[in-house]
Amino acid sequence: MTQSPAIQKSLIVQELGQNGDGVVIADNQRLYIPYAAPGDEVSLELHLTKKNRYQVLNYEVTKQGGNYAKPPCAHYGLCGSCQLQHLGDNVYRQFKRDKILKPLLFEGFENPEHLIKDPIILPPGLRRRANFNFRCLPKGVELGYHKYHSYELLTLEYCHVLRPEIVAFMKPLLDIIGKSFSPGFEGEVFITAAHNGLDVNVEIRDKTPLTLEQRELWGQFANHQNLCRLLVTLKGKEDFTLMRDVPYVLFDDVPVESNCRGFLQPSTEADQQLTSIVCDLLPQSLPRVPSKIADLFCGRGTLSFPLSQYAPVDGYEMDEPALAALKNAAQKSQRPITTHYRDLFKTPLKGKELEPYDVIVVDPPRAGAEEQTHALAASNVPTLIYVSCNPLTFARDARILVEGGYNIEIIQPLDQFRWTVHVEAIAKFTRTRNF
Repeated sequence: MTQSPAIQKSLIVQELGQNGDGVVIADNQRLYIPYAAPGDEVSLELHLTKKNRYQVLNYEVTKQGGNYAKPPCAHYGLCGSCQLQHLGDNVYRQFKRDKILKPLLFEGFENPEHLIKDPIILPPGLRRRANFNFRCLPKGVELGYHKYHSYELLTLEYCHVLRPEIVAFMKPLLDIIGKSFSPGFEGEVFITAAHNGLDVNVEIRDKTPLTLEQRELWGQFANHQNLCRLLVTLKGKEDFTLMRDVPYVLFDDVPVESNCRGFLQPSTEADQQLTSIVCDLLPQSLPRVPSKIADLFCGRGTLSFPLSQYAPVDGYEMDEPALAALKNAAQKSQRPITTHYRDLFKTPLKGKELEPYDVIVVDPPRAGAEEQTHALAASNVPTLIYVSCNPLTFARDARILVEGGYNIEIIQPLDQFRWTVHVEAIAKFTRTRNF
């Protein structure tokens, strides 16, 4: 059966979709064009399916509109990250606001625009965490990120969003992988720039233990690069570890043990900015003496330590290594922080457990905190501060809180991942009616 001839259309990009693609309208159908900005003129080659839906076969931006910026990275368009480098500042900022605004509108909020502040956008070159894939091939080693919508790897010599010490580490890492592994080996490398040096985990997708010669090569490499810690694992099982010092990060000037496979905010500057926003949202004077704050999904204590300057903090978390690091650091620093192991998804705090707290900070993963939010909505906690990395689940949970009698005072967008579609939302809720 022969395919119907292609349909040619020239259309103008109207807006950006939730994934950052340009949106054009063809016969009332929304089509998504990667790397296009509002106002761009796009030439399209389309196929009309049996269901009368257009399928984009080819596209080309024939004329750039007024919202275009020259991408700073030579890998732009090939690399699967940083897909928004082509956007001018105004449309980029609006996109980040709209990422939070549109889910709120979908959840039925009326005129939430006035609640959303102008995004705080962190500059590139700050990211302290990186995850590279590698493959050893007869032609050489591939080390880098996946290409756009592909399993192929793009070998990188630099990356604009990473901290300089990680960028400087990429070439030596490529060389040592080529020297120590033969074609056929592949794996991942997890890197965190801790406060006292690089923490590196080389994960090999093979169960064969390293030879003595390979271990010597990696040992010399770790010493020469002055790594804080080097861990080599084989399909998740530790093969060997070399450690100059226990890696740590600073939260409110308190050293807290870190792990390159554990969760951290993407940069030290993100920690500081997030801390500043949350602390600014605290009530001017806490209603009781002594007051108490709960930090739900507290992790290693990014927020627990600065919050402990205002009142005693109870930190709740189900990541046991993170909680242990927080507890140990709190004891050493003599901060008034008490840690609690708790799976808040299965066993949320509710009822009388919530009564001691004047402020509760909620910082869940991307899934949000639906069950915990229902419990909070049925409480009389005066102030809630919700930190979200997913605008969709934030909007859902915000609706639950508002239906339970809370009022949204402010939503502050924070762009920690420059040139990506991700955005953080930090919101303050205050109770308007009691149960």
